[in-house]
Amino acid sequence: MRKVTQSGFDAHLQEMLAKNPKLAEEYTKQFADLPLPTQLSVMRRRKWLSQKAVAKALRVKQPHVARMESSTHDPRLSSVVSQARALHCHLMVVPDELLAKVAQLVAANQQAYGNS
Repeated sequence: MRKVTQSGFDAHLQEMLAKNPKLAEEYTKQFADLPLPTQLSVMRRRKWLSQKAVAKALRVKQPHVARMESSTHDPRLSSVVSQARALHCHLMVVPDELLAKVAQLVAANQQAYGNS
């Protein structure tokens, strides 16, 4: 897969999230409420990867990735985990009462480590 680059929008978003913990918390909550296939699609696009590149990493065909990202498809958990790994992401179950703390940690670390 090709090298990940950060867009101007991503850089601005990370800066805003690092400066404003309330915004970071709301952003994290909104993102967490998205269906997993949508989250994976967003992460793929944020890393500037095509469905074809992800399919190659997963050793499947591009239509499989498209179907997994479809809002009408309910993919198997193993497929979601595999796609997350291909995107260098992890799935995590976060208790509601800790979501704000996780959002703060993510926002604080984004500035130091950049878009990941």
